[in-house]
Amino acid sequence: MKTTNCSISETLISVLSRRIMDGDWSAGDSLPGENDLALQYAVSRTTVRNALQVLAAKGLINIQAKKRSTVNPQDRWSFLDVDVMSWLDEKGFDHSLMEQLLVTRLIFEPNIAALAALHATEEDIIRLNDACNIMGQGQKLGKKHLFEKGDLAFHLALLDASHNAFMRSLGNALATAMSFSFKQTLEADVRLTKEAVHEHRELLVAVLNKDPQAARWRMRLILEHAAQKSPWQNYQQMFENIS
Repeated sequence: MKTTNCSISETLISVLSRRIMDGDWSAGDSLPGENDLALQYAVSRTTVRNALQVLAAKGLINIQAKKRSTVNPQDRWSFLDVDVMSWLDEKGFDHSLMEQLLVTRLIFEPNIAALAALHATEEDIIRLNDACNIMGQGQKLGKKHLFEKGDLAFHLALLDASHNAFMRSLGNALATAMSFSFKQTLEADVRLTKEAVHEHRELLVAVLNKDPQAARWRMRLILEHAAQKSPWQNYQQMFENIS
């Protein structure tokens, strides 16, 4: 029974979140009352209440006592939440959100790379090298999932190599977002990613040589080349504005 209730609640959360993201309810709109939702989806009021609380915790809606829940503007959604990112991925990211994600990566990741160059241990270097090898294997075999696995492993290993607790926490939150970012900028034929593998290896060399300036520059180069593969028109201005 416990598992069943959990499954019903999760299903309702997913359904309501999709309706919000699909625009059935826009920012500022009131959701139907708990009774109406319970009748519409044939669930208990407790299930509805729990689902609304979860959506509120993820920033999608606002709950006020003795009032109907209202949909929050998109800029109040918890974009680093794994579920929110998954729902957005299913719907399809718009270009504006992907630009904002790249800007966020551009602000943090070059400096994370510099910290890694200063603090990486032998174990960190091994992890980074292993991740590069997985990327290279994915590229040679034309296996997209393998390339993406190595790409994400590399960036997470770099975060750990910074040995900064705050950066690590931020990185854990960004991990899901980064994985979606990789998908948006990866060539359809993963065999064409040889240059990307080379760029990551060059970053590894900078970390190995304990050269923070080279590591920072190499990471910016990786991000800039990723942006060039996207449909965005103003990526160059983006990079010029964030020095």
